[in-house]
Amino acid sequence: MVIAAASPDLSVAAQELLSFVAPVVSTVEPAPAPSRPRTDCARCGVRLVMGYDEPECLSCGWADYSYTDTRANPNGTSIISTATRYVLRYCGDFPRLTETLAHARVVRVRNRVVYAVNCPFCDNVMEQSSLSGKRPEAREQRYKCTDGHRVSLVPAKRGMLGWR
Repeated sequence: MVIAAASPDLSVAAQELLSFVAPVVSTVEPAPAPSRPRTDCARCGVRLVMGYDEPECLSCGWADYSYTDTRANPNGTSIISTATRYVLRYCGDFPRLTETLAHARVVRVRNRVVYAVNCPFCDNVMEQSSLSGKRPEAREQRYKCTDGHRVSLVPAKRGMLGWR
């Protein structure tokens, strides 16, 4: 059966048929809902806890292996891969350096996390150096660049990190 486009020549019955058929043809079925993790254990009924990859029961050890993670990045973002750059203000005794900023970012060195500091004077990459024989302040980290500049990262006011 061929139905012509709506025109003033169509009979009333044909126009009623088009108004009935058009909405049915244009409807689209909704997409299925994403899978959600079970909230209760299938064995003992205790509330499930999200484990490393799947929800699991802490009482009996049952795990829901049918659950798939639907987040955009299921592995998450670690502090190492966030590429956050810290702007460190001078917190020492010399007033002429108060406007001098140092830049640092977090990097992994073997099995630990350290700061990669750029020299505030020449913008070269600095290497972490050992502390001197004097008793250093708590949590002080010292860095040295190839031009001989030395910088110490110290906790500043309100838990922020500063340099001197």
